[in-house]
Amino acid sequence: MTTHTENSVRALPFNSEEAFTKELNLITSVLERLFESDEVQFPEEEISNDLLKIIEAAQRIREAETLSQKFDIYYTNYRPLSNELKAKYSDFLDRDTFREIEVHNKYMNGLNEFIKIQVVLLLAEKEPEKARQCELLYTGVVRLSDLVEEYLPYFSQGLIECIKNIASAFLNDPNLRPDKISQDEKLFPCLIGLKNAARAILWQIEEHLKNGGESRLTNSLAMNPDLAREMQIQKNQAAIDWAKSRLEQLESIRTAKG
Repeated sequence: MTTHTENSVRALPFNSEEAFTKELNLITSVLERLFESDEVQFPEEEISNDLLKIIEAAQRIREAETLSQKFDIYYTNYRPLSNELKAKYSDFLDRDTFREIEVHNKYMNGLNEFIKIQVVLLLAEKEPEKARQCELLYTGVVRLSDLVEEYLPYFSQGLIECIKNIASAFLNDPNLRPDKISQDEKLFPCLIGLKNAARAILWQIEEHLKNGGESRLTNSLAMNPDLAREMQIQKNQAAIDWAKSRLEQLESIRTAKG
């Protein structure tokens, strides 16, 4: 494939890192609301500790150096904790909050699969044997088509644009042209299939846009990435400070009461 195609495959949506902490805002707001409520059966200290745990998990994700490390923390630490808190406070989560969390989970699953597909496509470029290389490229583009079919309504505009660019690059790549005269019997059908899969992706996206094209993912992920990152850091720190101050107040009250 050409350099343009390879660059398209390597590209990530501009908000991919910010996506990891989207759910934090939803659960944090619920915990803060519960803390201020007089009708909740959970002790203030318990809510504050839960808030600290999920914020600390989000900080670990933010501080991880690679997307692979971020996903590892997200799936092994952050999401189990998130699920635990959703179950624990389910009676206090309204339907809209539940829906937003589930949509975010779908987005993250799709983003994770997208990155795995990128790896397959990039590994194919390193394959010295042309027939095997073509098979790997075809497999990757078909998986991308399946991904679009399952997750497209949950994707952000940035991720949709990345997928569209990849499909367009493969469709128009002159190095992957299925020419009967120059290609052997194995390569020709493989390249035809690859081009058809790329066309299918573009058709799916076009149909999605025709039907409104709105992502179920909240539009907060469409913010400027640098501004979003800075705002998230500030929100995390403010929430940590708030939770710690409440724990200190509770400890002071407990000490005063003896």
